[in-house]
Amino acid sequence: VMMIIMYALNQVVPSWRELTQQVGVIAGGDSDDFVIDAGMYLVLLKLFVYPVLLPLSLLFGYDLISKDIETNALDAYFSRPISPLSYILGRSAAFVGFLMTATFGPMILVWISDWATSSDTHLQQIAIVPFGMFWSLLLISVTLSLLVQAITTITKSGLWTNISFVFIFIVVSIFANIIFAITGNSDALALSILHNTGVICEYALNEIPPNSQLFKASPNASIMVMLSTSLVSFLIVYRGLKRRTFLG
Repeated sequence: VMMIIMYALNQVVPSWRELTQQVGVIAGGDSDDFVIDAGMYLVLLKLFVYPVLLPLSLLFGYDLISKDIETNALDAYFSRPISPLSYILGRSAAFVGFLMTATFGPMILVWISDWATSSDTHLQQIAIVPFGMFWSLLLISVTLSLLVQAITTITKSGLWTNISFVFIFIVVSIFANIIFAITGNSDALALSILHNTGVICEYALNEIPPNSQLFKASPNASIMVMLSTSLVSFLIVYRGLKRRTFLG
């Protein structure tokens, strides 16, 4: 829909971007608030992360290996020339590909439409968008994919995986805010995955608010926590599957 709208506006009113900016100024706003730049794509990115990516990872991720554990299908898998590492990489790559297709795919189409109907000057404003969207979504998707598999390996139940996932998102976020309130160190907020997703999106598009009144963890802290979560989750899954291999 957004691609069609951009194409139609470009055909009917080629200078619609400038007109939108002028209308915003007349309405009493700042001209920079009505420019389609990386900041506008950050809004779109967060819309795809919070209402789309996170629910999808919860709705479909819990079933990645829970059914195989419940039905003892892992014994059949590992009786063939399939190693636990290959199993983890295959499952994770497929699920990450699904999440990226559902989020990065539509957004890159919007960016291509925007780029194809714009001038070279506008391209300079949105040049950082594709790479920034890609690596931020990839990091978030990989972390969520491995985390949900790690929880499933421990709980061995899709229901308890969902409950644990909600616990991590909500309770841990509250706990991170409590630690921040006690210590005054904003990097304590990096314990929250929900908080980290927002920080990473802003950092990827170089749109960290300079004078924001909201306290946020540093990008380095958020990225380090996400990478550490991915590594620990991977080791949990690998160890759990390796033990089942030995038992079989």
